[in-house]
This record gives sequence, C-alpha cells and structure tokens, in this order.
Amino acid sequence: MKIVSSEPVPLTDVKEILKKREKDEEELAYEQAQSLENAEKFAEATPAEVKKLISEITKNNKIPAETAVKIMDLMPKYVSTLKAILIKDKVELSDEELEAVIKLLKK
Repeated sequence: MKIVSSEPVPLTDVKEILKKREKDEEELAYEQAQSLENAEKFAEATPAEVKKLISEITKNNKIPAETAVKIMDLMPKYVSTLKAILIKDKVELSDEELEAVIKLLKK
C-alpha cells in the first residue's frame, strides 16, 4: 500500500467514514469496529461544527491544524487541559488566547 497523502482527521469525520464503510461492506475489521465505537462515544459535535471551530482555532496562526484537530477531539473544558494539549506541540498562547479557545469550545 502506498500512502499518497496524510492529513489530520477529526473524530467526527472518522465516525462518518466508518459508518459509511460499515454500510458498504458487510463487516468492519476489528480495528475499524473499535475505532467506530470510540468515535461514537466521544465525538460530541457535528462534522460541520468541527470544521467551523477548527478554522476559528487556526485563525490564530499559532495553532497548527493538527493541534486544532486534537483540541476538537478532546474538547477540553479547562485552560489547564488545553495547555497540556498545546505543550506537546510546543504551542505557547497568552492567557487571553487560551480563554478565547475555551470560550469557542463552549459554544
């Protein structure tokens, strides 16, 4: 198998892709079934809402798309949780910017 491209995919999109694949095929592979179960448990928003919020979060230009997808998948409710996500990718935001991201997620 040759990988042509790679891009981060939000959990809501994973859920949609796997549901479609489940309808098209008789049975999902074990890993796909587990991923679908996980996506159904934890995907809180609709794909349209997620795309809109990712574009809002990345307007900052300090947060890369990959990190924005992680933020959307985890939907942190507290600044401390958001900081933990951002630290891994070495993203530094001011307290005001952190609060703005949390406010966006609470909508």
